[in-house]
Amino acid sequence: MRLFIKNYIDRINLSDVKDFGIKNQIFLSDSEASILFYYLKNNWEDLLYGDSSKIIGEVKEKFDSSKSFKIINLFNCYLDKYKNYL
Repeated sequence: MRLFIKNYIDRINLSDVKDFGIKNQIFLSDSEASILFYYLKNNWEDLLYGDSSKIIGEVKEKFDSSKSFKIINLFNCYLDKYKNYL
């Protein structure tokens, strides 16, 4: 499953991050989308299989409280939804 996820993440680009945010009522600036894109590309294994608390803490620091709340809730929702497939 990790290889499938890695291949999927390798194909994601910055506009995909912004579009996903818009679909979920999270409107990101280019710099905000770049931050999430960086974490996705470089820390996806920690987010899915390890201790995501450090990254979540960094998101809370880099985004205003409203956006960080939405981002973290969305992450947790999808993690819970697909946990049986990971």
